[in-house]
Amino acid sequence: MSTYALTNANTGEVEKTFDSLKSSDIPGIIDAAHEAYLSWKTNSVEERAKILSAASKGFDARKDELAEIIGREMGKPREEALAEIQLVVDIFNWYATEGPAHLEDSPLNAEGAPVNFVRHDPLGILLGVMPWNFPYYQLARFAAPNLLVGNTILMKQASICPVSSAAFEEVLLDAGLTKGAYQNLYLNTEDVKQIMEDFRVKGASVTGSERAGVAVAELAAQNLKKSVMELGGNDPAIVLSDVDNVGKVAETLAGLRFSNAGQVCTSPKRIIVVEDIYDEFVEAAKTAVENFVVGDADDPKTQMGPLSSESARDDAVERIEQAVKDGATLHVGGKKLDRPGWFMSPALLTDVDFDDDLSCNELFGPALVVYKVKDEAAAIKFANASEYGLQASVWTADMDHGLEVADQIEAGMVLVNEHVVTQADLPFGGINKSGYGRELTQWGLLEFTNEKLIRGTKLS
Repeated sequence: MSTYALTNANTGEVEKTFDSLKSSDIPGIIDAAHEAYLSWKTNSVEERAKILSAASKGFDARKDELAEIIGREMGKPREEALAEIQLVVDIFNWYATEGPAHLEDSPLNAEGAPVNFVRHDPLGILLGVMPWNFPYYQLARFAAPNLLVGNTILMKQASICPVSSAAFEEVLLDAGLTKGAYQNLYLNTEDVKQIMEDFRVKGASVTGSERAGVAVAELAAQNLKKSVMELGGNDPAIVLSDVDNVGKVAETLAGLRFSNAGQVCTSPKRIIVVEDIYDEFVEAAKTAVENFVVGDADDPKTQMGPLSSESARDDAVERIEQAVKDGATLHVGGKKLDRPGWFMSPALLTDVDFDDDLSCNELFGPALVVYKVKDEAAAIKFANASEYGLQASVWTADMDHGLEVADQIEAGMVLVNEHVVTQADLPFGGINKSGYGRELTQWGLLEFTNEKLIRGTKLS
């Protein structure tokens, strides 16, 4: 049984609870989604794009209210919350303006008939299972492309984000979306199975833990349905010895790691530094971590807010403590803060063995872990020594060489002199245990379509 509640991450107080959906209500909800699909798909792509454009404007108009909601729900500082909502605005706008061209029929130069093309048809109802760390963005990158295609959506948002998930649906309905085409569900986890077994539900997308992804992917496979999975990462950031300003790179990577209190799937979780500059890097990183300002989400001075929940904070602290027991050096931070809410101090760790827990498994919290390697070749080898493969980065003064190094890294996204980058006009996704499939841009647009061949010739 899932418990839906707004528990203020800044105070630890439960402000409001919500009843979860009864299993007996699910057939009616699927009926409504299917009826909406039969109507929504008959609109032209241009008509659907107009609704997405109106939604983009709606999110922008409500940005202050929406930012305040997630500041309470999961502790996102206001500046970061507003940036997330701007990304949602950009995503809906991108699909409204750029998306229709990618859904035009694709002609084929095939022999034997005068007419050959592929039409990108919708499939039907889709299920989204989304996490709490980006309460609006995660919904947008699944909803926007699939609504443009003509699919309809049942959305299970994380149980700690019931207010933001309801607000997201409100914006879409206010924009003129067909009723039932997007439904926010306070769904119990055990009832995902019932939804996936209905023939009218054609696929599922999960952003979240490996465990959640495996569970839904298994249900999709059992019912022969398409799935897309984004399941986190243990992302490497390689810092080469030729960087112009070691201190600046250290400060930048610390800020990126502590963004959203370290609760970002693409966060640089393994900072791999060549030994020539390692000591200088660690010293600069320590200064940056010590100076990082932790505070309430609505305080304009705050650089890092609370973690999303008590269990999230406690798990991060416990894993840092265990790493120290296993031989790691904790330079600063990594402790619970003596104040209401789910706060901890950001941590800097070194001397973590390449085979230890933090090296092999994602830590969803504010811990900057720095590794020393002999040279570039060793850095690439360690970067690839992971069962994940989401985002990675290379930091160097020589961008051309950085691109050569990037080409040797096994991940879905590799950046040079950037990290934690996501944009409406860039595809998003990983490989290995980070999942499969792509979101955003045209790659995300076509994931849940029927690529239908249409071919015609005259009777002889």
